[in-house]
Amino acid sequence: MDDIEYSTQTYFNLVEKYSDDSGGVDYDAWKESTEDMAALNGQVEMLAQISPENAPDQFSSRAAQRSYWINTYNTLVLHAVLEYWPLESVRDVRISFSSRVVPGKGFFYDRKVVVGGNETNLYDLEKQVLKQQKDPRLHFAFNCASSSCPVLRPWEWTDEQLDEAGRDFVNSPANVTVKDETVYLSSIFKWYKKDFPEDILTYLQQFSDPELQAELQSATESKYRIKHVDYDWAVNDADS
Repeated sequence: MDDIEYSTQTYFNLVEKYSDDSGGVDYDAWKESTEDMAALNGQVEMLAQISPENAPDQFSSRAAQRSYWINTYNTLVLHAVLEYWPLESVRDVRISFSSRVVPGKGFFYDRKVVVGGNETNLYDLEKQVLKQQKDPRLHFAFNCASSSCPVLRPWEWTDEQLDEAGRDFVNSPANVTVKDETVYLSSIFKWYKKDFPEDILTYLQQFSDPELQAELQSATESKYRIKHVDYDWAVNDADS
């Protein structure tokens, strides 16, 4: 892979052009641009050929590897959404017979992607990265093109940026709210429970603004119940 040089510049330029600060993506405009669709396809083709596994010299640090995996996942999600656009939800993609019965199976399981010469799917790719990195903050960075996902960002995903993403996610009332002796949490904290510390409320305090931090501390001391809110799978379309 010495003749292929990994770069995120094309991806960053495209995300900056078509996404907004709230996480919405202008898929209509992106799909209509032959030039930018070709640019995205080129990025995906590069990712299909190179990864930290087959070109370790280009990803010498753990941070560089982490950046690659996060941005690769998010790139492939965008590519998939645009392939099926217009699309109301990623759970609507139907590829196999079983995906007509199991929402999301077509998009995350049945649709194949190639990363560094290895064929996989979005579900297995995410699972592999989480297992390798062992860093729950990645859940604040992965974007599955849905309204309840963390905001899509063109970042290198340094430790500081992961912490910032964590603060943005945790301090959004849609993801963490304390009310009536109940802590309402994003379903991400239920689906990926094993990735987070057992004492999830104490863990979240490190990302919380002072008011929320105090509420979570009280919730911990008073043993408030935890409820997980429904996930909004509507596609993160800027025009919605």
